[in-house]
Order: sequence, then C-alpha cells, then structure tokens
Amino acid sequence: MIAGLVLLVSCSSDPNKQKAKYLNSGESYFKAGKYQEAVIQFRNAVEVDRRFAAAHYQLGRTYLALKNPDSAYRELNESVTLDEGNSDAQLQLAALLIARGQLDQAQAVAQKVLAAQPANVRAHTLLGEKHTLAHDFPKAIQEFQKSVDLEPQRVENYAALGAVYAAAGRFSEAEDAYKQAAGRHPKSAQAHMALSQFYFSRGKLAEAETEMRVACSLDPHALPPRLLLARIYLARGKTADAEKLYAELKTLAADDPQAYRASGNFYASSGQRDKAVTEFRSVLTTHPKDNAVKTQLVETLLELNRVGEAAPLNQQILSANPADPQGLLSQGRILLSEGQYEKARAALESAVKAEPTSAASHYFLALTQQHAGFPDQAKASFSRALELQPQMAQASAALSNLTVKSGNRDEALRLAENARQADPNLPSAYLASAKVLMAKGDLRQAESALQDALRLDPVSLSALVALLNLYSQQGRSQEGLQRITGLVQQYPQNAGLHFLQGLAYFSLKDLQKSATSVRQALALDPTTPDAHTLLANIHLARGSVEEAKAEFRAAIAAHPRSLLNYMALVTQYEKESNWEEARKTCEQAHQIDPTAPVVADELAFLYLEHGGDVNTAVSLAQGAKQKMPDSPVTADALGWAYYKLGSLSSALVQLRESSQKAPNNPVYHYHLGMAYLAANQFDLARQSLRAALMTDPHFPYAANAAAALDQMSKGAH
Repeated sequence: MIAGLVLLVSCSSDPNKQKAKYLNSGESYFKAGKYQEAVIQFRNAVEVDRRFAAAHYQLGRTYLALKNPDSAYRELNESVTLDEGNSDAQLQLAALLIARGQLDQAQAVAQKVLAAQPANVRAHTLLGEKHTLAHDFPKAIQEFQKSVDLEPQRVENYAALGAVYAAAGRFSEAEDAYKQAAGRHPKSAQAHMALSQFYFSRGKLAEAETEMRVACSLDPHALPPRLLLARIYLARGKTADAEKLYAELKTLAADDPQAYRASGNFYASSGQRDKAVTEFRSVLTTHPKDNAVKTQLVETLLELNRVGEAAPLNQQILSANPADPQGLLSQGRILLSEGQYEKARAALESAVKAEPTSAASHYFLALTQQHAGFPDQAKASFSRALELQPQMAQASAALSNLTVKSGNRDEALRLAENARQADPNLPSAYLASAKVLMAKGDLRQAESALQDALRLDPVSLSALVALLNLYSQQGRSQEGLQRITGLVQQYPQNAGLHFLQGLAYFSLKDLQKSATSVRQALALDPTTPDAHTLLANIHLARGSVEEAKAEFRAAIAAHPRSLLNYMALVTQYEKESNWEEARKTCEQAHQIDPTAPVVADELAFLYLEHGGDVNTAVSLAQGAKQKMPDSPVTADALGWAYYKLGSLSSALVQLRESSQKAPNNPVYHYHLGMAYLAANQFDLARQSLRAALMTDPHFPYAANAAAALDQMSKGAH
C-alpha cells in the first residue's frame, strides 16, 4: 500500500530522478543491513523503469543477503540481459548457476567476463570451481593457479589450489600450495589453519597441532582455530588438553553458542554424561533461553535414564515450539519409558512427520510399536531407520530380534552380523546373534556370542537371562547358578543380579534360596522388575495362593503399567470362581492399555460368561481381532461374542477359524458346536461337541458339551 502511494506521487515527478531516489534509498538500507526495506525501494525503482538494470542488480544482491537464491537468480539474470557490461552481476549469476548444477551455463558466463577482463580473479576462481565439480582437475588446477598468480596476497586462492590438488590425489603438490600460503603470509591465521586442516586430513596430527597453535597465537580471540585445535587434541588422545581448551572458550567468547556449548557437547560425545549434565545446567543459568542446550540436556538425561529430570525441561522446549522435532522425539522417549505406549506412539509419529529424515525418530517409534503389540509396523519403522542410517547398529539388532520371531532366521542372522560390524562394542548386537543361533539350534555358537556380549557388559541382564535359558536347555542349570553367584559376589549392590540368582534357584526348585535372593534384590531396589512376580510364583509352587495373590498385587503397585501381573492375578481369581474380582482386575488392565489384545479378549469373555454388556464384549473382541488378525484366541473371542449377540453367521466364520488353527483346544470346538446347534446345523454341532470331549473329557465346559449332545439325542436331531 505504501509502495503504491509512492508510485502515485511519482507520476507527477521526473521518472529518472524518482528511480534514482529509490535506488539511493535502497542502497542506504542495504548498507544498514535492512534488507526487507531495501527490497521495497529497489522494487519501487523497477516499477518506475522496468529496464532499470542497476535496480535489478541491487535487488539480486539483496535477495542473496536474504538467502533467497531463486529470486536473486531472476533479478541478476534480468540485470545482465539489460547491462552486459556489469561483470559483478555476471559473476554472481555464474555462482548461482554453479549452485544450481548448471555448470556449462556458469562456464559460459565466466568465460564471457574473461573475454573482456582476462585478469578477473573471481572469474578464474569460478571456472576452477566449475571444473572441480566436473572432476576435470587439470583444468581446475590451471584456473586456481591463475588466481594465485594474479592475486598472490589472497590466502583463499592458495587454499582453493591446495584443495583441488588434494581432490586430484596430488597430495605433495597440495601440501606445497598450503605451505606457500603460510610462507608468504606468516601472519595470516587463515593460512596456518588451512595448512593444519590439510595435515589433519592426512593423519599428520603433530604437524596439524603445530600449525593450529600458530593460528591461535596470531589471533588470540578467534574461536574457529581453537575449536579445531581441540579436535586435534582429541584425535591425538590429549583429552585433558581438549577439556581445558573447551573450558577456556566460555571466557573467550561468552556469548557465542559454539563456545559456551563446547564443553557440554564434548562431555556428552565422549560418554561423560554426568559431567555433561552438570555443564549443560551451568550453561542454562547464564543462557536460560537457549533451547539447543536444553535439548542436549534432555537427551543426556534420557541416556542416563533420569526421566523425571528430563520431562519438565522437555516440556519447556515444547511450550516454546509444540512442533519442535527433537522435543517431540524426547517426549516420545519419556512416554515410552513410562509405559504409555499409545501417547508415546502419537508423539513419535508427530516427530517423524516434523522431521521425516530423522533415523532416531523412526527407531524409537519402532520400539514403541513393538511394545504396543504392532510387530509388523515396528519392523517397517526399524527398516526405515536403517535406510536413513545404515550403520545404526541398535536398529539392526532390534530388527534381527523381530525377524527371528517371524521365522526368517537367515535374514535375522544377517541383520545381527550387520549390527556387530557397525558397532563391535554393542552388546545387544551379540545378543541378537545369540538369539538367532539358539533358534537355529546352534547352542555352541550361541554361547560364544553371549560370552562376547557379557565381555562387553558383564552385568547385562538380558544376556544373562539368555545364558541361563541356554544352560537350562543343556542341563547346565547349576553352572548358570554358579555364574550368577560369582557376579553377585563381585557386584553385591546390583539388585538385578540378585533377582537372576533367585531365578536360577527357582529353576533348580530351591524355593527357599530363591525367595531369599529375590527379597535381597527388593531390599536393594524396591522397583526391581519382576521381583514380586517371581515371589508370587514361588508361593504358588508352595501352594500358598493368598500369599501369591498378595505378591501379584505388590507387583502391580510397583509397576502399574505391567499387564502381565494383572492377568496373572485374573487367572488366580478365575480359578477361585471369583468372577467379580477377576472382572475388576481385568478392567484395570484394560484402562492401562486399551489396545492390548490379550486383555481385551479376556475381558470380553468375562463379560460374556459372567455378567456384562454383550455389545461392549463384541467391541472389545473386534479391537483384539484387528490387533492380532491371525490369532485363534482373538477369532474365538470374537466368534463367541457374535454367538452371544445372536449373529450366528458371523460367529461361525470366526469359530471355524479358531478351531481350524488350534484343533487341540477343546473350548474352541465347544464354542463352534454351540454355534452350530443354535443355527440348527445339528450334524456339525454333534461333530464339534464330540471333538471337544475327545480332545479333553475334563475341560471346563465338558458338562455343558455333554448336556448339549444329550439334548440333541433326546430331540432326535
């Protein structure tokens, strides 16, 4: 609107004066760094005179400053069309053409400038860049050498010449070019930095350190050479020197993010996570609005499993930007650690949508899908993570574990081997190999892989559990107990090891020692996973049902999101015919995870058999069927729900499926027989009911099946 008003006024004045006024005003704005205002004024000049080459040129420069290359290209192209003598515009256009991959066009523009100005250094440099990208190194070297000869005072020309020599594999000549720059410009920090970086790339670390130290001494306040020197220190194993230098940067450039973040990033990348947390917290006291530091702190806390500290910080990040990809990823990880799988999945799906190329987001989404009972989706997400980051060993190991469960053992072994090659120090990679080898029956090689995993992590509970299972298969349970007992003596404060010792004693039926070990685990860590569950099983083995139920309740209190304990308690209540408590406990489990198909099936049966809304039961069974479409359990539950609802044709479809998939389950035959009976298909009803009784004459519904057969016999059906 303002531009329009200005143009109306301009109609009554001299156009040449008016466009010059706009041009001068735009140039003033440009010099002041006010690029948006400059754009308006240069556009006004163009509106006055569409063929005003200078205004198009200045617009192109301004768009470059605004990082808008497409608009810059359009204006610079117009400028050189209108004024072929503007070599600056032509060379800026050539640079844009190179960035766009239009190498031949860029070469034509640069050569046009050189035809008029043979000593134009910038034109020779652009030709050198073009030839380098085209891998025509001899021509590139020729052009960069001309730049050096024409303008020997510019260090950048030597650096470009050295870089193209190195790209051509002519390292001796590359070194000469870099050394020539440093020799001719001994006071240039840039020259010594370039030579140092060349030495670093060639693995000459001592020489690289010497040159970078010179660069630092020449510019006592420069940040880049000190950051590079710290990298050289780390490469040389001089960790203490690097740590000291990173600490000094905070004083050198207190307000530069690269400087004040350096120490924390160093600690995090070198595995010193506790120090990283302390450092990031310290930085946030002076830079509380730096979300990048908050993000790093959250990620480090999550690696340390300090979820309670990470959660409020991550909430601050998301409050500032609800679509922050890293914030959404961290939120998903937090919810995953809390067992809130549906919420975690939603957060991680949002993270993937916000940043589709994040391998970490796909990886943690896969973990969530796996926990939530979606193995096929998890496999797809793990695969996508590996596409984005082929060396992501954790994803390869996790995908191996899923693949072996589907029966594709060769592919699972390949994935496990990939994980081992990508990260030879990752215990889960060797554990994945062991699981595949156990599935293939190669227990000797499996044991070797487990020993490798335990060599890297001697107290890996997952690997130790697998080793105990392997020893049990070989009749070596006593040896397994001795292995765990030795570790308990070595790590007496490790609650997980005491629990495994209890598990080993339980497998040997030494219930007293098993209970003692488990209680020791709970004394060290009241939240030890599965400890109360194992105590409950010890009580059941002793016949102490009430004590077992009490331990299942304790397990639920300690780990309220673990569905296993709810369902174990439901089983005990059902054995006692305490249907009310069974239903209440199953409803609690369903509230924890409404998508868990096993819980939904069990709750549907309780509603159908012991009082409840049939429509609700049908809905539960349908949800379970969607989650586990190939399971005979879900087919039976849905079929029986349809039977109770009176939808016999739908019931028969599902019940036939369950009995065909699990022909040794008498309950499935019984349900199918009752559905046939209700549909007046008496011969098929007799066949299914008799199959149920033949499979197990004493199954829970045997009396009902016999009564139905007797009724049909009396009715002469």
